[in-house]
Amino acid sequence: MSVYVGIDVHRKRSQLAVIDARGEVLVNRNVPNGVEPILSVIGGLPPGTPAAFGAAFGTGWLAGLLEDYGFTPHLVHSLRCKAIASARLKNDKGRCRDPGAAAAR
Repeated sequence: MSVYVGIDVHRKRSQLAVIDARGEVLVNRNVPNGVEPILSVIGGLPPGTPAAFGAAFGTGWLAGLLEDYGFTPHLVHSLRCKAIASARLKNDKGRCRDPGAAAAR
């Protein structure tokens, strides 16, 4: 089964979502930033799983973490991600699913 990871990264916490190829949300969780909390959510996924997150200052640590653990990181430009730019509801829980869909592309 193909799965995709979407991460909305903030200074102290991140919203992580895992979706399957049909777009069904398998996981949607808010965790503190750090290796252990993030890997507790996505660490069991197969190597090469695409993981999309917003391209912003201070996310280099996440790109390194994802590469070190076998994920394929994808930087998403917030204004170019249609789901984020056009969203009427600007909360992380609802938006995080959409960067996962961006990883699927």
